[in-house]
Amino acid sequence: MKTKERLNINLDKELKEETAKVLEELGLDYTTAITMYFKQIVNKKKIPFEISTKKYYSVEEVFGESWRDKVAELEDEWG
Repeated sequence: MKTKERLNINLDKELKEETAKVLEELGLDYTTAITMYFKQIVNKKKIPFEISTKKYYSVEEVFGESWRDKVAELEDEWG
């Protein structure tokens, strides 16, 4: 039988609450989600998502708030 260990972490209350909502929708508890995350780290030998200092810009930051209107205009011209 595998030995279990307890892991205590500190994190932002709002982040914890938002995470709880998503996990509930997925039918997962914290233990299962963290175990899945740790297994991915072990299997892939890396963090299972990209970590970068490069800033990724939102569509709004690049094209402005009215970008959807511009796309709609293009669709009308091509439609």
